[in-house]
Amino acid sequence: MDEIDEKIISILRQNPYGLTISELSRISKINRITLSKRLEILREKGYLNFRSVGKAKVWYINEDINFLELIHGDTSINKLLRTDKKGYFYISDIKFIIMPSEFIQVLYLQSIEKRDINFVREIGKKFGISIGTTYKMYSGMERVLNEEVLLQVVKFLEKIGFGKVSDIFFDVKSFEASVDFQYLVESDILKEMEDLFRDNKIELKDYLTEGYLEGLFSILYGIPIICEEKYNIFKDNKIEFVIKRK
Repeated sequence: MDEIDEKIISILRQNPYGLTISELSRISKINRITLSKRLEILREKGYLNFRSVGKAKVWYINEDINFLELIHGDTSINKLLRTDKKGYFYISDIKFIIMPSEFIQVLYLQSIEKRDINFVREIGKKFGISIGTTYKMYSGMERVLNEEVLLQVVKFLEKIGFGKVSDIFFDVKSFEASVDFQYLVESDILKEMEDLFRDNKIELKDYLTEGYLEGLFSILYGIPIICEEKYNIFKDNKIEFVIKRK
C-alpha cells in the first residue's frame, strides 16, 4: 500500500461514519479525479466500501479490513491479532491458536502412532482452504487470478511463521505454479525426526506445507489442484513445491 492509499485510510479511520469524495479531497488535498480512482482500487481490494446518500457516495472503512491488511500490507501479525474471551487469537473471522513449533512435531508423532501420515497433510489442506476461502470472501472473485495478488496470498506463510519463501512462479492460464522455500520450520523439525521416519518406512517430506498449498490453490484457482514436494529436504538447499491441475 502506497503513501496516498495509507493517507486515505487514515483519514477514514478518523471519520467512521464516512466521507464524500468532496470532503475527502478537501481534507487530504488530493485531486478529486486521482482520489476517485484510488477509492475504486481500494474498494476492489476490499479495504473500503460506500453507501449512496442521494447522488453522493459516502466512503467508509470496510469492517473486515484486518485480514486484508495482513495479506497486502507490511503490518506484522502481532499488531493485528486480537483475543476473545477464551484466549483465542483472531483476524476478522479467522481464529489462530499461537503455538510453539513443537506443535508440528507432536502432529507428526500422532500421525505416526496412528499409522496415517496423511493426517498431517489433511490438516494443512484444511488450513489452506480456510485461508483461501476467507481471502476470496473479502477481496472478491475477480481478483483471485491476478498474479501480484496470488504472490501476496502465498507469502502469507512467511507472516505466520512457516519459513522463508525464495521464489514463486505462476501460470494462471494452465493453472500451474511452483513455490520455492529457502527455509521451512517444518523441514527443520523433520530433520530431527529422520530416524523415526526411516524406522516406520515413511517418506520424509513436508506434508503439512504440501497440504496447505494444495488447499490454498484449489480454492484460489477454483478447480481441484494437487501439490507435490519436488526436492527432498536433504538433497537440495531449496524446498520446491509443484502445483498443477489434478
